[in-house]
Amino acid sequence: MKHYSDIIPDKSHTFSKAHHQYPKGISPLTAKKAYGSKLVTNLGEYTDWSMGLGPVIKGYNFKPLNDHIIKRVRSGIAYSLPSDFEFDVAAKLLSAVNFGESVRFARNGSDVTSAAIRLSRYITKRELVICNGYHGWQDWFIGTTTRSGGVPESIKSLTKKIEGFDSNKLKEMFHSSGDKVACLIIEPMIGDEPNLEFLELARDLCNKHGSLLIFDECWTGFRCHKEGAIGYTGIRPDLVCYAKAIGNGVPVSAILGPKNYMHNFEEIFFSFTHASDPIGLAAADFMIDYLDHNFFDALTLKTKNFFNKIKLELNKIENPKYKINVTSYPGKIVLSPFEAKMAIQLKTFIQKEFLNENMLFNMFFAMCEDHDDIDIDLALNVIQNIVLKLNAEYFDLENEVKGQLVSPVFRPQK
Repeated sequence: MKHYSDIIPDKSHTFSKAHHQYPKGISPLTAKKAYGSKLVTNLGEYTDWSMGLGPVIKGYNFKPLNDHIIKRVRSGIAYSLPSDFEFDVAAKLLSAVNFGESVRFARNGSDVTSAAIRLSRYITKRELVICNGYHGWQDWFIGTTTRSGGVPESIKSLTKKIEGFDSNKLKEMFHSSGDKVACLIIEPMIGDEPNLEFLELARDLCNKHGSLLIFDECWTGFRCHKEGAIGYTGIRPDLVCYAKAIGNGVPVSAILGPKNYMHNFEEIFFSFTHASDPIGLAAADFMIDYLDHNFFDALTLKTKNFFNKIKLELNKIENPKYKINVTSYPGKIVLSPFEAKMAIQLKTFIQKEFLNENMLFNMFFAMCEDHDDIDIDLALNVIQNIVLKLNAEYFDLENEVKGQLVSPVFRPQK
């Protein structure tokens, strides 16, 4: 392929979009354009279930959004002073999510989660961070993963990670190190309905030990509820981070909190040239209005109905080693193999079956408004066929995916 070469390391700027995340030899490698729920690739048109890894919640190439951005761009970009517009969008965001008194904007989720860590350390005069889930590429978090090459050991030691929503492990960490914990940063929902007992415990432990509780809502914000996981669960953190759906794919993120915390950004360094880029802010300005309660009611219902049908089909899998779990929260459905030893093989097989029907799928459905009944029915047909093949007497999974295996993003470094 003419442009597909090592001129870009790993042939992608994002691990989760790279060629090794899809079955070898049959997967599209590059996108040319997109509209609605469709992605036009070097191999033709596909229904996209990843939607840019989650941010595209309305659909691709939405003309009213494009027009709103173009109108803003005509007023100029990259001003040498703060714009009136960023104050307007900040006020609109605070009102929409009913949380916080102050906002700082940025471009990526990783920007604002890392800003939250630095802010917490400054406020508490402590260094230790506890986290779950995923929070971006910066050293403080990525040092907890198998992709930790280049991160100093001294940095790695300052972040402790728990898996999922392990309440006992969280209690243990605070019991042994509570007076050293600057903050607990969590994804309040990870592909499933919230664990309210864990979230309440997290709030109580942070209160008891003087640590800040941070919600990383880069996925859940403007997807599960108008007010994100805060509105969906009723649990109030100290700081919250938004990204992804707030711009429908246009890069923009934000950190929100009370003034007595946020004013400390006047002292610590969180500053870069395009932090308040008007293109991203124009997208947020439009989407905050567009994503009203009717939007979320419809998306929630669509997700729930699709989830129930998927679950019904997957429950028909007979072989225990091929069992596939399905979980969901409003706007997102996740498939995960029960048997860890078979996870890569099953993932490859499932993706292969979707690709055969011109659907791009990476083990989750990032639901968007433009996914219609036809998209959903075709996806259900694929799942039904997957179940039939897995239940076949002579089905050989290893042979089915031979030479096509995908790779985990978080694999050990060489």
